Amino acid sequence: MAAGEQRPRVYLVDGTSNIFRAFYALRGGFTTREGVPTNAVYGFTTMLRKLIKDEEPEYLGVCFDRGEPTFRHEEFADYKANRPEPPDDLVVQFPLVRELTEAYRIPVLDKEGWEADDLIGTLARQAAEAGFHVIIVASDKDLFQLVNDHVTIMNPHKGNLMMDAAKVEEVFGVRPDQVVDVLALMGDASDNIPGVPGIGEKGAKQLLKEYGDLETLLARAGEVKRKSYRESLQANAEQARFSRKLATVRLDAPVEFDPDTLRMEEPDTGRLREIFKRLEFNSLLGELRPDSSTSGARYRAVTTEKELRAFIKEMEAAGRVSVDLETTGVDPMRAEILGIALAVKAGEAVYVPVRHQKGAEKQMAPERVLELLRPVLEGDAMAKVGQNCKYEWVMFRQAGIQMQPVQFDTMVAAYLINPSRSHKLDDLAGEYLDYKMIPYTDLAGKGAKQVTLDQVELDRVVEYAGEDADVALRLADLLDEKLEGAGLKALFQKLEMPLLPILARMEHTGVRIDVEHLASMSTQMEKDLARIEKAIHKEAGSEFNINSPKQLAAVLFDKLGLPPIRKTKTGYSTDEDTLTQLAQQHDLPAEILNYRSLSKLKSTYVDALPALVHPATGRIHTTFNQTVAATGRLSSSDPNLQNIPIRTPLGKEVRRAFVPGERGWVLLSADYSQIELRIMAHLSEDPALVGAFEAEADVHRDTAARIFDVDPADVTPEQRGVAKTVNFGVLYGQ
Repeated sequence: MAAGEQRPRVYLVDGTSNIFRAFYALRGGFTTREGVPTNAVYGFTTMLRKLIKDEEPEYLGVCFDRGEPTFRHEEFADYKANRPEPPDDLVVQFPLVRELTEAYRIPVLDKEGWEADDLIGTLARQAAEAGFHVIIVASDKDLFQLVNDHVTIMNPHKGNLMMDAAKVEEVFGVRPDQVVDVLALMGDASDNIPGVPGIGEKGAKQLLKEYGDLETLLARAGEVKRKSYRESLQANAEQARFSRKLATVRLDAPVEFDPDTLRMEEPDTGRLREIFKRLEFNSLLGELRPDSSTSGARYRAVTTEKELRAFIKEMEAAGRVSVDLETTGVDPMRAEILGIALAVKAGEAVYVPVRHQKGAEKQMAPERVLELLRPVLEGDAMAKVGQNCKYEWVMFRQAGIQMQPVQFDTMVAAYLINPSRSHKLDDLAGEYLDYKMIPYTDLAGKGAKQVTLDQVELDRVVEYAGEDADVALRLADLLDEKLEGAGLKALFQKLEMPLLPILARMEHTGVRIDVEHLASMSTQMEKDLARIEKAIHKEAGSEFNINSPKQLAAVLFDKLGLPPIRKTKTGYSTDEDTLTQLAQQHDLPAEILNYRSLSKLKSTYVDALPALVHPATGRIHTTFNQTVAATGRLSSSDPNLQNIPIRTPLGKEVRRAFVPGERGWVLLSADYSQIELRIMAHLSEDPALVGAFEAEADVHRDTAARIFDVDPADVTPEQRGVAKTVNFGVLYGQ
């Protein structure tokens, strides 16, 4: 490697193997609105971008397999015969990857009758002879055989790990020149290379360490101590040689190394933008957009009462205003307003600072600004639009203003149009306006050094906040048309937007909890945990840290001799599935599960909830998410109040801590009776489902009776739970 460092570097990417790796590494949520799968393309693209960014290659090429049979198929008809055809949702991505590679202006190399490995091997040999150092970007062990003083493997799936000859021997266990002999002995199931029967990877490496190479081993096969190895080597010597021939990467493919052809060029930005937009790679698309500072928008600060009154007249004339607040935090019940951004015309906005400390020598008092804005914020004549208006609603309510009417929320609209995509304002700006917004971190910094916006120079905040209000205003009209075109306008206007202020009021009102009840539970649970811990140590025969997976594994598998179920990178697994299986053989795993369940309930709810009580309201204020669940359901976060267990006695005790807000009030629980399943019964006209509802039967019990072939009266709660999972799993496409 040291000698190679002085040579110019050429990077050769194994395109085919990297596509497959990307496809299987990224499995969920990568499709366009039209249903085109994009996971392999996205994974390959991010790998390529990281390579270009980190390595800054001067010479780069990507080699691909082709669909036709190769010379290996001519020599061995069963070559790769056991390999299944690639999935359809991968096949459609092959041309997309090639298209993207070409848009980056990276040479694409393939040859009929030859595999990518052979092209890489040949080009690597020629480049090394021409005075270059070759970096092969791949994770396939077959290519280890190519490594030498002037050829290195870079594994993009392990943080661009560089593997020279020493590293190959460390990782794979043999020298690069011995790799093909290992493959000859052990064979390759994926390529259907036969190898030597009975000799696996471990045995192959042991034999080569002892005998050096395949021919020496075959010549001295009679000396091999292990009988099964000795006899198999003697009987299959020619098969071993043939396997070696199939596994050898050829260095004489019909390609010519030309550094000028592989020299890196600037990507075709226009073509990349079109592809990223088509594939809905919004984050990648955003990086290609021009800087927002060149957009020509006009944003200004309003710092006097005269200026604000003048803008209020503009608002009243327009009849609609986009509102965006800059605050000291993300929790609207605890944050303070730093300033208010307002926009009534595309490309223009004002920002009214009220609590800024840098560059704001002149600003009005918060109370005076809110008093001047109250008539337009609370007046029915002024329509309000914005992004995530629920946050603004709660913030204003905390300040004594009830913002109404909220006419258009861009986040909710985008969610209805496509629930599976990002609904953040900067992503929406990129997707629908082809516009790159100012990142928050550009102003406030990152991590531990991040500051609140009041510590940032005011003129920079004016641009940032004004842009938020302006972009939301521009998106509102565009998304309104898309809602109309998708037939979603009525749903948006009659359900989602009226729901928004209701959820806002619920968040602002909060829910009261009985802190004393939870404190009592915590004390009792602490005693129960101590008792269970003592029982666990007695069962184990010694004390150990129950919360340490490593110590627990040592007790379960070394001391007690229980069979390991699954191995992880750090040792044998002690997860819930493993302990559940082991609990059938020993009492200790069941006690561990009990301990974990109790400990989690205590830390997650019993101890955590009292700490979240707002000091002024005495209540917990969760956030109800209207735009998260792809199924259309609401979700709860910060804290999540939907996941509190209900079927266990302790879970019910936790729920008892939620109490009416005032004396004389009651908590009312109301629910539709299987509304989704009734809709499914209506649409599917399934006789069993329709019959269950017409008979006013318990539909989950009825399904359980059919699944388990028992009388409905004999269905257990556990069986009904399984049936419920089946019913909703079918409904939501599981």
